[in-house]
Amino acid sequence: MTKKVTPRLVMAILSAGMLSFLGILDETATTVTFPILTRDFAITTDQVQWVNTLVLLVIATIVPISSQIRLRIPTKKIFILGVSLFILGLLIDIVTPWFDLLLVGRALQGIGTGIGLPLMYNIILAEVPKEKLGFMMGIGTMITACAVAFGPVFGGIVTDALNWRWIFIISLFLIVISLLTGIYSIRQINPLQKVKIKYGQWLSLAAALVCLMLGFTRIAKYSFLSVPVLGFLVLGIISLLIWLKISWSDKEALISPQLFKNLRFSMQLIAYCFAKIATLALGFIFPIYVQAVNHGSVSLAGWITFPGAVINALMAALAGKLLDKKGARLPIIIGVIASLTSLILMNILAPLSSIAIVLLYVLYYGGYGMCFGSLMTSGLITLSKANHAQGNAIFNTLQQFSGALGTALAGTLIAIAQNNHVGNGTAIGSKWTFMVLLVLIIVNLVLALVFVPKKKSK
Repeated sequence: MTKKVTPRLVMAILSAGMLSFLGILDETATTVTFPILTRDFAITTDQVQWVNTLVLLVIATIVPISSQIRLRIPTKKIFILGVSLFILGLLIDIVTPWFDLLLVGRALQGIGTGIGLPLMYNIILAEVPKEKLGFMMGIGTMITACAVAFGPVFGGIVTDALNWRWIFIISLFLIVISLLTGIYSIRQINPLQKVKIKYGQWLSLAAALVCLMLGFTRIAKYSFLSVPVLGFLVLGIISLLIWLKISWSDKEALISPQLFKNLRFSMQLIAYCFAKIATLALGFIFPIYVQAVNHGSVSLAGWITFPGAVINALMAALAGKLLDKKGARLPIIIGVIASLTSLILMNILAPLSSIAIVLLYVLYYGGYGMCFGSLMTSGLITLSKANHAQGNAIFNTLQQFSGALGTALAGTLIAIAQNNHVGNGTAIGSKWTFMVLLVLIIVNLVLALVFVPKKKSK
C-alpha cells in the first residue's frame, strides 16, 4: 500500500497529539495554581508538588512497557484506553473536594498521558511517506513544545478569570473532541505480534522508581533514618537490584541495564537527567515565587515563564543545525555554560524581581534548549544502531523520573524552609534550591567536557 498524507491521516495524528498536548498542558498549567491549591485544600508546599510529581512519576513507570503494549493491542484500542483514563481523571479533578482524590485524578491523567505519548509518533512512523517523515515528526515535536510554552499562560489566565478547576473543564471539552475524531481516523497499519510482556521487569522497575521518590519526598517531614524515609529508600534500592538481576541477561529486556556499561552513554545520560532536574525545579519555583514573594497575580506567574519557553524552542532548533554541522559537543557546552551562568546570577541576585526572573529564565532555558536534545542525540550515537531503541527507552523513562525528582526537590526544600522560617520561607527555600541546582549544573559541565566526543560522529 502506497503511503499518502491524507486528511484522515492528519486527523489521526492530531487526535493522538491532542492527548499528549493536554497531558503536558495540564501539567504545566497547574504549576501556577500551587499557591491557590495550598490554600483551598489546606496543604503544605511539599504536598502540593505531588500534583505534578505524581503525573511525571506515573508516566515514567508506563513508558518502559508502552512499546510492548503497542505490539499486542490495536492502536485505536490503546488510544481509546488512554483517552478514557484521561477523561476519568479530569472528571475527578473537576469535582473533588479532597486533595487526596485530586491526586487520584492526576494519577489517572498520568496513566492516560503515558499510554498516549508514543501514539502520535507511532502513527507518523507507520503511515507517513519517507519524504515527508521529517516534516510530520517536526509537527509532532511542535505540538508538545506548544503545550510546554502555553501551559503556564493558559493556567494563569483561566485561574484568574474563572478558577483552577476550569483548566480541567476546558481540557475535558477538547479531549472529548479528540476521542471522537480519533475513533473515526485512527487505523491499524502494522500487524500485531504475540510478544511476551515482561511483567516482572516492569513491576520491579516501577516499584523502584515509586519507592525512591516516596522516600525522597518525605525528608521535609521526617528524619533521614526514619521508616518513611530510609524504609522507602531501602525498598527502592532492593527493587532496583531485583530489576537488575532479572533484566541483566535478558536479550529482549524492557530496558537493558547492559547499556550502562558504556561509560560515555551513562555519563551523558546523567548530564541529561541533571538538566531535566534543574529545569523542572525552576519551573516549580518561579510561579510560586512570583505570587508568594513578589505578590504578583496568577496570570503574571503564567506569563513570566513564556519568553523562556519560546527561547527554548528556538535554541533547540538552532542546536539541531549546529549538531548536524559541528557535532554535539558545541551546542552542549554552549548550552550548559548559559544555564550555569543563569544559576550563578540567581544565587548572587536573590531575592529576585519579576523582571530578573524573566531575564534569567530566558538565559537558563535558552541554554537548556541548546544542550538537552543534543545530550540525548550524543548519548544514543555512542550505542550501536541495534541498541538505539533500548537507549531511547532509557532516556525517555529517566527524563520523566528526573522531572518528577526536580519538582519534588524544589517542593521539599521550600517546605523545609517554610517550616523553619515563617514569613520568608519561600524565598529562603528557593535560594537553597538555586544552590543545589548550581552544583548539579557544574557537574553537568564537567561531564560534558569529559565525555561528549570532541569530533563529530560520521
